[in-house]
Amino acid sequence: MPPTMPPLNTLRAFEAAARLGSFASAAQELNLTAAAISHRIKELEGRLDILLFVRQPRGVLLTEAGRRYHERLSDIFTQIEQATKALRQQGIDGPLTLSAPHSFIHHWLIPRLNRLQSRYPGLQLKLRAESQMLSFRDNLADIGIRFGTGRYPDLHVEPLMGDYVSILAPSALINTLSDTRPASLLHTQVLLEDSSIHTSEPWNTWQPWFREAGLTLESSRHMMKFSDSGLVLKACADGLGLCLCRHSIAWRLLQERKVQAILPWRSHEFAYYLVSHPSEVNNPRIRAFKEWFREEAQAFEQP
Repeated sequence: MPPTMPPLNTLRAFEAAARLGSFASAAQELNLTAAAISHRIKELEGRLDILLFVRQPRGVLLTEAGRRYHERLSDIFTQIEQATKALRQQGIDGPLTLSAPHSFIHHWLIPRLNRLQSRYPGLQLKLRAESQMLSFRDNLADIGIRFGTGRYPDLHVEPLMGDYVSILAPSALINTLSDTRPASLLHTQVLLEDSSIHTSEPWNTWQPWFREAGLTLESSRHMMKFSDSGLVLKACADGLGLCLCRHSIAWRLLQERKVQAILPWRSHEFAYYLVSHPSEVNNPRIRAFKEWFREEAQAFEQP
């Protein structure tokens, strides 16, 4: 009489132990004890009446029969995993329109989107670069990312990521100066300003930084103004002067050593929030995007 189908838990234990070459490693992956893995494999060998592993003092080795069995089972488990992933992503495939500030899309989001595409290849993301709050009833966007206080009436709001701010200087300029003290730089260099900054963002304005450095910011001081924080950062990197910038926006140019902070980073009063219409809270595409974003934010190295 042919053998019956072995229990799935014995097959899973065998596949993991064969792939990892260790009962202990298989136990860690499957959240079991090594003794439980050993017991399940013994049960499988008993049902098959075939020795699958050679036990050694410092580990285990597959027998020839075990090796052939693992090759077939490995393909089967891969197919199961792929089928399960496809089933879970069934509601994720399709369009998702995201509204977010231009500087955040350009400097933080786009460099990471290849990982989102790899994870959810059927998700058709459309990006709208804008800072004003949308009415999600007009179907212009499904979700938004906004940097602010988190108070957005009549919308579902979830915090995503905090941020930091500092004064940045172009590295090419710093390398040419003999006096690079912050007070000296603030006194002598052109100040670049984002004219879109709200008055409720004190550390994104120059006055508190001058006070901290023991300087007075004269009302007649000339500033070069820009309408977007990304433009301010670009001007700074190109050597036009000093700028105030958030770490999330500047991180890539900081890594490339094109700009550098001249004072310690300060935690920002504002944070990034995900906003959507309350009726879309359980939208699988929004939930998938949010899960991916949180993992990226957790991996993002803050100063």
